[in-house]
Amino acid sequence: MFNLQKLFVYAVSVKRRVRKPYHQQFKEIAGLASGKQRLGASEYYELGVFDDAVYPPERKSDCVGWRASHLIDQCLNHPHWRAAANDKVLNYAILKHYGFPIPETMACYCTDGNFIGGEQRVQSVEALTGYLRHALTFPVFIKPIHGSYGRGTYQLDSYDAASGCFVDSHQNMIKFDDLVSACVTQGFHGMLFQKCLKPHDDVRKLVGSSTSCARVIVALTHSGPKILMAFWKIARAHNITDNFCMGETGNLLAWLNKDSGTVERIVTGLWPDGEEVTLHPDTGKTLLSAKLPQWQEATAMCLSAAGHFPGLKLQHWDVAFCVAGPVLMELNTEADLGVPQYLGRTPFIDQTIKTMMEAAEGG
Repeated sequence: MFNLQKLFVYAVSVKRRVRKPYHQQFKEIAGLASGKQRLGASEYYELGVFDDAVYPPERKSDCVGWRASHLIDQCLNHPHWRAAANDKVLNYAILKHYGFPIPETMACYCTDGNFIGGEQRVQSVEALTGYLRHALTFPVFIKPIHGSYGRGTYQLDSYDAASGCFVDSHQNMIKFDDLVSACVTQGFHGMLFQKCLKPHDDVRKLVGSSTSCARVIVALTHSGPKILMAFWKIARAHNITDNFCMGETGNLLAWLNKDSGTVERIVTGLWPDGEEVTLHPDTGKTLLSAKLPQWQEATAMCLSAAGHFPGLKLQHWDVAFCVAGPVLMELNTEADLGVPQYLGRTPFIDQTIKTMMEAAEGG
């Protein structure tokens, strides 16, 4: 249950900032909570839905939170197709088969014997320890086959034989046995060992060397794939992934013009603690109005790839901008749609989504 004390603090702040009376706030909260999207009280405030200047009264019912995000995903994405996105080995194998650029995987640890194609196959714990001791090359990015929010990821620069530890990109020491334990975590279903990507020079100058992907949300409509929204997940120097986690990681989010790839808004978090910024806090470079390189190539690639996953009508593609060109990092489902809605200051439910939902529910 949402903390009532925090609710009161939020209500006072909204009354002071936008002069909305308490009774009107609570009336809107009650209506949205019982409405089709079932928006929660915390989401009403933290996603900025209270602001009539951004979300007029007639559009508030089109705003979504985590409940509606889940229902939309369940409606538009067939359960039999989810593995094609959530299983990174399967997803990469499909993308590689059709010739799309993906991260180069040097080895795949998977006791089920699954593999992408061309990488070293590591199929037992004994083989894993041997690979880590004798064959692992650096630098290397390690991530779970099934994983999200950056959990279980490592970026290693070297192995220190004297201490028996790996050295990560921030000079932290990772014990050999701890890395093995992470790799064999049951929920991860194995690990991928990949070459570290090299950001495009324009991107590196803006945000540093950490990989910062654009998230491109694609809808498979009756007339073909269509980009609904796009935003940039901007990593900070102290992070090896670009995951936002509602601002808890310190990373930034930037709203992108979906046609040009131009940055139109940057935030550090949600309301009320999140701030709008214009500069990257590590590089000091101006992000507002910057334009991502090779944007047309990247979006065309997302639209082309989307057609190979017809059972997933709402797709979330992460694209890295690298020296050799855009790279498809992964395909996601089950995303929190309230975050891009807040970032872009536009309700997620539009006519495209309404039409797709009606067709799916009617079918």
